[in-house]
Amino acid sequence: MNIQTSRLILFSAVLFVLFSCKEEKKPIKIKKSNKKEVTAAEPEPEKEVEGRILTEIQSNFLQHVMREDIGKQKYDYLQTEKAPYSVHFTNDGDPYSVSYDIIKEQDFNNDGIVDYVLNVDSTGMLGGNANTNQTFVYYIMQDVIIYQETHTILGYAPFSYNIIDDAVFDGDKFKVKITQNFRTYMNDNLKSASLSFVYKDGNLYEESYLSDCLLAQLDSKTIFHHIPEVTKRVRDIEWHNYTETISEIYQKGDTLIHAELEGCDNLLLTFDTEYKVDKTKLKNAAFRKNTALKLLHFLSAQTQFSVEINEVIEYFEENPITDKYIESVEGYGFRILIQQNDPKQNKLRFLVQIDKIDNPYQKENWEIATRNKTAPDEEGEGE
Repeated sequence: MNIQTSRLILFSAVLFVLFSCKEEKKPIKIKKSNKKEVTAAEPEPEKEVEGRILTEIQSNFLQHVMREDIGKQKYDYLQTEKAPYSVHFTNDGDPYSVSYDIIKEQDFNNDGIVDYVLNVDSTGMLGGNANTNQTFVYYIMQDVIIYQETHTILGYAPFSYNIIDDAVFDGDKFKVKITQNFRTYMNDNLKSASLSFVYKDGNLYEESYLSDCLLAQLDSKTIFHHIPEVTKRVRDIEWHNYTETISEIYQKGDTLIHAELEGCDNLLLTFDTEYKVDKTKLKNAAFRKNTALKLLHFLSAQTQFSVEINEVIEYFEENPITDKYIESVEGYGFRILIQQNDPKQNKLRFLVQIDKIDNPYQKENWEIATRNKTAPDEEGEGE
């Protein structure tokens, strides 16, 4: 289970109590399931399994994915005879079922190896249950069984921003219709939009990102310069607003810096690191400020974003560092969060958040997802 999925399940579980009684708007599957609706997501009684028989290669791959997802979880039912394959978990009285189906086979990266797109559909006891969700996952393959990268499009989750209502492949393009999730927006005027996804140049993109977003024009798809201390670089797609994300890890000795970038017209840049600190300096404001400024100077020298980082340096050289989000510098918003996460350890976390605002009308998720360029009262009716 990846980090985004873990956060999504935790977030949904916390908010479930507030909203679980509202009537559910379940997403329309890309392919109708043959199983009947069940109130408590119980496994079906023994009967002939309906579906289609996969080839040996397809079956081996799909079972490999399922085994990875299941991990050490205990299940009471596993069906790998016909697609969609499925597994059922009792989950300590909160049962749920997960189905896996191959909806597209194509060599997306032209390396001679067939890649896959899966519809992974999890059904819990109630619509607002954290285990009720749907994803469409691209698997770019290393060989016929092992994949080298994955990219996920979120179809539905209880508190996702959007719900995919319809989805269909048109050649190599995955075309969907999305509607705002009523659990998140909670109004009677939910907006809809049509999107198209395509895999190209080493990542999965929503096509309007490539044509309409300023960040798509970045010369380099990296955060740090090409230096040996960068041990990991990952490009992906954001689950809710479908922008490109870049995640990198810088590691040298005890120094570990996580860097992330996303956005459409507005650059959202974060750096997250920890330092071991003498106990007497944990709450020392001057030490905290000097350490933060040293970090910023290092990031300015070692990344592609010296211009943006230097704006932050200039401000904090003249002002104290607090948790406050600074909006007084034209075209920017930023803050440096300094905190001791574990009182038992003499470590300080430094979280640097830098937003470069080129489009003030792309602040909320739907505005970003639909690549909005105008003030609300000037928007057209086409969404």
